[in-house]
Amino acid sequence: MNETYKRLNQINTENKIWIIYLLIIGLSYYSNYFEKNYFLYGNNYDKEKYRKITIFIFSIAVIIYLYFFIDSYNDLLENNNKKNKTYSELSFLGSTLILISGLIFLYIAITDKDIDVELAFN
Repeated sequence: MNETYKRLNQINTENKIWIIYLLIIGLSYYSNYFEKNYFLYGNNYDKEKYRKITIFIFSIAVIIYLYFFIDSYNDLLENNNKKNKTYSELSFLGSTLILISGLIFLYIAITDKDIDVELAFN
């Protein structure tokens, strides 16, 4: 595949991901409304609504992180230039760590029934 065409496809995909990030930001703002109400009024409905939205947010984030992890892995396999190989290795390491952090946050969102831990979408 032509390298320029491949890169343009990646940019198009990343543009779509930016739109998803904007939606996630909106959902995060919306979920904070329920979290705040839960802490102010102790309403369990608000707590569960917050939890479900948070789980949804981090599920989508993990899918996005997985996309970048796979893309970085493929770049690592395809790269034969020594200088670029180092960058590809660093990018793969960063993508791996971000994926791991996303999985950890998703685990916390799913298992923390009392919403004791503040989770921030990074």
